Amino acid sequence: MKGTAKGIIILFAGLSIGAFSAWLYVNPVEKKVTVEKKEERKILFYRHPMKPEVTSPTPKKDEMGMDYVPVHEDELAGKEGPGVIRISPEKIQKIGVRSEEAKERSLKRIIRTVGRIEHDEGRVFTITAKIGGWVDKLYVNKTDQTVHPGEPLLELFSPDLISAQEEYLIALKSVERVKDTPYPEVKEGARTLLSASRQKLKYWDISDNQIKRLEEEGVPARTMTIYSPAHGIVTEKAVTEGMNIGPGEMLFTIIDHSSVWVYGEVYEYELPFIKAGQKAKIIPSYTPADIYTATINHIYTHLGGIRHEAEGAMDEESMTAKIRFELPNPQHRLKLGMYVNIELAVDVAKNAVAVPESAVISTGARSVVIVDKGEGRFEPREVRVGGQADGYYQILSGIKAGERVVTSGNFLIDSEASFSAAMEGMKGH
Repeated sequence: MKGTAKGIIILFAGLSIGAFSAWLYVNPVEKKVTVEKKEERKILFYRHPMKPEVTSPTPKKDEMGMDYVPVHEDELAGKEGPGVIRISPEKIQKIGVRSEEAKERSLKRIIRTVGRIEHDEGRVFTITAKIGGWVDKLYVNKTDQTVHPGEPLLELFSPDLISAQEEYLIALKSVERVKDTPYPEVKEGARTLLSASRQKLKYWDISDNQIKRLEEEGVPARTMTIYSPAHGIVTEKAVTEGMNIGPGEMLFTIIDHSSVWVYGEVYEYELPFIKAGQKAKIIPSYTPADIYTATINHIYTHLGGIRHEAEGAMDEESMTAKIRFELPNPQHRLKLGMYVNIELAVDVAKNAVAVPESAVISTGARSVVIVDKGEGRFEPREVRVGGQADGYYQILSGIKAGERVVTSGNFLIDSEASFSAAMEGMKGH
């Protein structure tokens, strides 16, 4: 009896399960699938895959054909801007990062060059003969001899000069003979002839003293003395005693060395800092203790070239500009042809934003500075560099006064920023 009841119960349970399964098959339960709509990410701009500081508002490709990387709004949450990277304090200490504040400075630099002593072109005197003849006596018979104004240089024998003196004496006697004549035109004619004869002697450099002596003695001088017109050194002598010379022939060259010119050359890129009126130090090579001060009185309008050997390449040529100084030389200690050192203190920039030279990373095509934004955040930033002086670069754009720039370890930070940007650019490629 018990066994029969147990069998009935099992049979009933089996039928119930089968009926429920059949009902589920016929009436399946609809699965409610909740599809979460994925929100679209907002793109702010596109970044160069290798240069994080280079961005574009629209999609584009770089010079290697790689797509610019989209930068989304959620990626910049908590960031200062594109290209900012974070470095842990341990790593900052390990790579030895140091930074310095960019400040406004007046930058000066010293331009050094080599100069050469030359004569003042306005102090060169060429002595020539106004009349032909023979050199009867030579007082200055060697070069490099010092002469003074009024010092005799030579005596010239000239038959034409003797004739001119005789004409003057005749004219002088004519004036004396007709002084009592009642005819004014005769007196005027005699005076005109005397004046013309006197002027002829003056044209031949006969001095008033020589003419006065001729009037007093009444005898023509056999020779004419030619005198030095200035103080200086005889640098060229073209005559000897007994030599026959013609009118206009050069006899001596005298140069006054009491003031000299100093020529220097500066490179083309230094020209913007050079101005007329600037003072410079002139230092002779053989006496460095003697320091002269001179002023630029001329900057030449044309450029020259200096060729120099380049290792493993053809000779290169650098363009230079010539500058000129005027320098007093009363004691003649500066000799013509002497080489001197020239030092020019010039203003590169005034009140300009400047950073240390070590802060600027130059690749040839661009210049980059790593900005220290604090709390381990660093931003590579492209800058435009101006002049260089006193260990600093003038920054024309890209950095403002007060921002801190990395001066040590910046190459490693720049490398890490470029690597991070490169890895970001490789996503999806």
